[in-house]
Amino acid sequence: MRFFSVLSLAAGVSAAATGLATRGPGGNKCLKEADVNYLVDAYKSILTHWEAYKANFIADEGFFDYSDSINTVAGLPTGFPIFPDKTAFVGYQTATPDNIPLVIAEVGPWNCDQITVIWSATFTKVPGGSPLPVRGITVLGGSYDKHAKKWEIQSIKVEFNSINYYKNTGGVCSRPAPPA
Repeated sequence: MRFFSVLSLAAGVSAAATGLATRGPGGNKCLKEADVNYLVDAYKSILTHWEAYKANFIADEGFFDYSDSINTVAGLPTGFPIFPDKTAFVGYQTATPDNIPLVIAEVGPWNCDQITVIWSATFTKVPGGSPLPVRGITVLGGSYDKHAKKWEIQSIKVEFNSINYYKNTGGVCSRPAPPA
């Protein structure tokens, strides 16, 4: 009996870790592989080529985008969301879309409502500039909208090599002087 209890526990942990579980905390729906692919594709699409209808990929309530990398590039203090809600995020994307050629390098691990994504982008927004590679990691939070019957991006937590991003967007950064 103990063997089957351990086996059952291991199967439950494995299912939750790979996203195969159907119910999460509080009875909420959990991500399945197709849902993960949908949200990752939505994230890539939002950053690669913004269009107004893509706001539908983002949860209306409770959304935030957290990135000390973005705050640093923007010259803002770190430790708070760069976009605290959907309105701020959509407003920024509409006025100044990122439109960077995001390449998804790896998806996973993922669980009931979070997906880890490793990505890269080589680009420049400087006329005649040399594109530098930027590599980052994003943890997407997903939420299931029971009324719309679809998954939405609830949160974006992203960090990346901000020096290359800064240079790619026109910033100038030189190496520090060697120690005396």
